[in-house]
Amino acid sequence: MESIKQTKEVVEYYLTLSIKQQFNLDLDLKDEFILTENLVSKKLIIAPTFSEKILNNPEIKDFLHALISDINNEDQPNIVVKLESEPIRNVV
Repeated sequence: MESIKQTKEVVEYYLTLSIKQQFNLDLDLKDEFILTENLVSKKLIIAPTFSEKILNNPEIKDFLHALISDINNEDQPNIVVKLESEPIRNVV
């Protein structure tokens, strides 16, 4: 159970940092997603549970959806290692 909590904290940190870098906004994303198990693959995935503050901002909503999709599709492998070893760069 501790591993899931740590994973959620790392994902929250990554998403928050990405929003800060891309939009220069500090958003609390703690309650904007959950971690759950894919019923077919049994892999841990991120499921968005966006509140009105995210849903009312289409740019941020689309940006978060893209990041979450990338993570769920493993386009961002070893996210923990990336956060610790190199800074995240803005992608324009």
